[in-house]
Amino acid sequence: MVPGSGFSLDLGRQRGYLAAGTSFPWGHSQKADSVQRILVRHGDGRVETGVDLSALAEVLRDPRVLLWVDAEGEPPEALEALARLFGLHPVTVEDFIHRNQRPKIEEFDQYVFLVIHVLRAVREDELETDELHVALKQNCLLTVHNRPLDAVKRVFDRCLADPRSLQHGASFPLYLLSDAVVDGCFPVLDGLGDEIDALEDAVVTAPARARMHRIFEVKRVVVQLRKVVSPQREVYNALSRRDYPYVDPQTAVYFRDVHDHLVRAFEVIDSYRDLVANCLDAYLAAISNRLGQVMKQLTIIATIFMPLSFLTGFFGMNFTGIPFNRSWLLGLVLALMLGLPVVMLVYFTRRGWLTDERRVTNWKRLRAWLRSRR
Repeated sequence: MVPGSGFSLDLGRQRGYLAAGTSFPWGHSQKADSVQRILVRHGDGRVETGVDLSALAEVLRDPRVLLWVDAEGEPPEALEALARLFGLHPVTVEDFIHRNQRPKIEEFDQYVFLVIHVLRAVREDELETDELHVALKQNCLLTVHNRPLDAVKRVFDRCLADPRSLQHGASFPLYLLSDAVVDGCFPVLDGLGDEIDALEDAVVTAPARARMHRIFEVKRVVVQLRKVVSPQREVYNALSRRDYPYVDPQTAVYFRDVHDHLVRAFEVIDSYRDLVANCLDAYLAAISNRLGQVMKQLTIIATIFMPLSFLTGFFGMNFTGIPFNRSWLLGLVLALMLGLPVVMLVYFTRRGWLTDERRVTNWKRLRAWLRSRR
């Protein structure tokens, strides 16, 4: 019985889930969208989930018992009561209630507290993550999170199906949970890598202003990924190298594997940062090349009209004594005005000055190029 409580709680017998709306022994009602899972492994190897919360204080006194309590979407009052039951520091309770914590590990006298970020998906320019708070003691594990996490449910069901995974203390379920969380990062990274590859192709083939906006959005996501994965890598590095009294020495080896996976994820994120920077450089280069091509074509058009301006200016002078008052001379001037642009256009085209493609060296290629410009 929890001190100060006058209630008992029957959790039911299905997977250790607590029904919504059930009264807590500390006098508060559970939120309609909250779930609580309780798993107890006794010293004789029995595993049960239908345990009263009022009996947890007695369960915690048995050093042979392993206890895992998973609180999902619990109100602050319920989290404070759980913290009192587990003997947690007020600083940890504050982290439970106030989110937006960076990944970290803190060692207290009787437990180790971890904040782990779980990657969900990439939404436009935002990285969607969930915080998983973990308190690890010698023979018990407390996990707290706001929304349903597939990794937590899968590991919980695995421990129920195979109780041998609970033989190495509470640190081994924490390893299973960490491994599931880190493995869930790679599908998100793969999807982001595919989008970066598509952006590279789009920037080369059809650079547009929308591409630039998306490049900056992806760049923002990559920065957020670095902020999540980098400190999380240090968390598991500490778990694998430091001698925490609540981490089984055999389990510490497994945390090295989790750390290696995070190192690989961080290297992938670093490569994505370089790729996004290259995408931006390629976009700016493509825009610059397009501007240079337009200026080149405008210059050629102005060059074509230069002799026409000379001819019209020279023969358009209104002098009575001009020596070119011949009828055939008018026809010659008109022929020059019509022929010069054609000759110059053909010359520029054969030199490859009107297109980025190779030189047009024969009439067949010239006709094909003119048809493509229509």
